[in-house]
Amino acid sequence: MTLSTTAVSRMTESARPGTPAVSRIDELIAEGEGLAVAEPVRRVDYGDDPDQFLEVYGDPASASSVLIFVHGGYFRPRTDLTHARPTAQALAEAGVLVVLVEYRRIGGQPRSLDDVTAAIDFTTGSLETWGVPREAREDLVIAGHSAGGCLVLSWASHLGEDGPAVSLFPLAPVTDLLREVELGLGDGAVLDYMGVRPGTRPGEDLAPYLREDPRSRVACIPDRVDVHIIHGDADETVDVGFSRTFPAPLTVLEGADHFDLIDPASPYFPDVRRRMFSRAAAATERIDID
Repeated sequence: MTLSTTAVSRMTESARPGTPAVSRIDELIAEGEGLAVAEPVRRVDYGDDPDQFLEVYGDPASASSVLIFVHGGYFRPRTDLTHARPTAQALAEAGVLVVLVEYRRIGGQPRSLDDVTAAIDFTTGSLETWGVPREAREDLVIAGHSAGGCLVLSWASHLGEDGPAVSLFPLAPVTDLLREVELGLGDGAVLDYMGVRPGTRPGEDLAPYLREDPRSRVACIPDRVDVHIIHGDADETVDVGFSRTFPAPLTVLEGADHFDLIDPASPYFPDVRRRMFSRAAAATERIDID
């Protein structure tokens, strides 16, 4: 994996300036619920649990690229993939085949990571059967937002050195589970998800973190995975400071908040889309500002 460089992208205004994050996700959920009624979406189960399914957006036969997207929600059971549907629909309209992953959130770790791993394996093994052209299958992008960004980083850290190249885009990711627990961020969401506080059960308490914590496992991400983090510096949900200290290429979107990265109504969204689906542009704009 290529180590840390940083780029800064600037926008002049937010799509919904001054809108609290809780309102933004409510708006996205409402849009997502509407899409579920208005747009025919292919649902595919990758497991037996009701939360082990995919929603597939776009036409497989004409897709230019494939995106497997893992939604966030700070690992809370109440937040499902509904709020990510507008993201999926907007990218599908741009010619991308989007596979939106639902996963188990009740019961905490390791279920979520296990499900994300199973969903990615199922999807990559199904693309040819679905009729996706070889060129699109080879232009595979995997992304996750917030807790989803944590999960895709964790997933990547368990890959072997052999295999196809992977473009990985964590968007405003949770990258340091130990620090999140220590600081009590997200109203204790990470502690609830992990199920144990480090230091309370010597010999046992660190094992879940060493399996899932991106900061602890970053050196395990193989070179075939091209990691590029995108984070807004106005994010009040997951502080951009976590991404600044994570050893991976980083683009900071100046003025962007937590949901600007996945909200199609945001002026930042076209930039995020361009970076995810233009490797050349992403590479040429990684500049060191230190």
